[in-house]
Amino acid sequence: MFPMMRLLALPLLFIFLVLQIDCENAKPNILFILADDLGWNDIGFHGSQQIKTPTLDALSKEGVILNNYYSLPLCSPSRSALMTGRYPITYGLQYFIIQAGQPVGVPLKYQLLPEHLNSLGYESHMVGKWHLGCFHQNYTPTYRGFSSFLGYYGGQSDYFDHRTQDAAMGVLPLWWGLDLHMNEGSNLSDVHSDFGEYSTRLYTKRAKEIISKHNFTSKPLFLYFSLSNVHIANSFDPVQAPEDAETHFKNIWHPLRRNSDNGGQPNGFNGNWGSNFPLRGAKGYYFEGGVRVPAFVWGKMFKNRSGQVSNDLTFISDWLPTLYEAAGGNVESLGDIDGYSMLDVLTGKNKTSPRMEILHNIDPIANTKAIRVGKYKYILNPYNLHDATYDYWFDAPGDLPYTRETMRPNTTSSQVWCGSIPTNVDLTCHSKITGLQECIYDIENDPCEYYNLIDDPNYRGVKELLLERVAYWESKQVNPMMPAIDYGSNPRYRNWIWGPWTNDPQIPPNPKGEF
Repeated sequence: MFPMMRLLALPLLFIFLVLQIDCENAKPNILFILADDLGWNDIGFHGSQQIKTPTLDALSKEGVILNNYYSLPLCSPSRSALMTGRYPITYGLQYFIIQAGQPVGVPLKYQLLPEHLNSLGYESHMVGKWHLGCFHQNYTPTYRGFSSFLGYYGGQSDYFDHRTQDAAMGVLPLWWGLDLHMNEGSNLSDVHSDFGEYSTRLYTKRAKEIISKHNFTSKPLFLYFSLSNVHIANSFDPVQAPEDAETHFKNIWHPLRRNSDNGGQPNGFNGNWGSNFPLRGAKGYYFEGGVRVPAFVWGKMFKNRSGQVSNDLTFISDWLPTLYEAAGGNVESLGDIDGYSMLDVLTGKNKTSPRMEILHNIDPIANTKAIRVGKYKYILNPYNLHDATYDYWFDAPGDLPYTRETMRPNTTSSQVWCGSIPTNVDLTCHSKITGLQECIYDIENDPCEYYNLIDDPNYRGVKELLLERVAYWESKQVNPMMPAIDYGSNPRYRNWIWGPWTNDPQIPPNPKGEF
């Protein structure tokens, strides 16, 4: 099945990738596993004493740990960057997630990752969470390059009854509907027969089926395995797990944390109890806890860097050109994308990373801007989606009630440790000179973002450079796509099922015009 594995692991928001090659000149078979909302401290190789991940820890020790790997702070923008190789500001998905009833998706003029791989002879399949639009059939997975799809279209789904809860902002009652589909080619069908089966096990069964039935001598396989774990299920019963899993992890006393495998939303945020410690912030924030995620690569193709911890900047959009080149494609044929192929860096052929900066995002609605250039990071107006409630450093709950996990420095080679939170400095993201909510951090020396350098006269040149790069990307951005919720999407009009509801594939204009 996979006799010779080549594995990359990037739990994101993230990611776990397997590359299998049967001979030196063959194209790799690719199994790309995406975990949802996994916190920095929710994995053993970053020093967690509570979340046990022995297999990942063992693989990471044999591979290369990527300690400067970044995504965006929300699901749809990150997934769209993965699939397009582009920053979301260039096609309008930079503001928020795609809601289930919103007539929007990745514009059809862009080829997605499976389409690029198919052009190189691959057969592509998908299992799990999509979250990139479903208002018209042309935006669903099997119309964007995948031969088959088992999973759900929305942002979250009940792990047992497979229903999605969504509605227009502030609209009650909430809209509920089945969101589990089995699509093959142009045949879109809904799954009613698996009620009560835990979705992760259902998806795993399907992934095994795809692999076991694939003819590897005919063409290479790309399987995108996009798990819903550890995202919440819904607002009424947010964190769900099978009873046997709860029993296995009964040493974790907090029910939210015990039922959750991991999570990037700390301290009860959105009904979850993950940990990004010692990084600052959480999902939805542009501080490190919201955008910096666990990552490593493993396999014989990475043997020249085995056992190393890499600090090369890497962004989620880099996977499209990296996999395309690994599959034998010419990256130059991808055109004007924002991602870089990191293949030579990961395999040790080139020790100089092509990526020198990461645009975390630009949101013209809230006038939020965040960028990292070299070791310096700039943020303006960090509270565009959430207030300052989770702008803090949250360690995980301890083994006993009302205690906290005891973290120890130098536990692993990839652990980030910043010491105690300083009490003699202003920890806010604010400039006394400009009066703006803005900050600059030296991420290389201050990864926990304790010391705001924005008003330090020694860093005026740094600020000028960062603002120049922001201005450059502002010149490239397009208006955010924010069409209103379409009331015709309500599942009640389609036998209580979420799915395509219109025959018009055009994304409607923003109701409020340009921003």
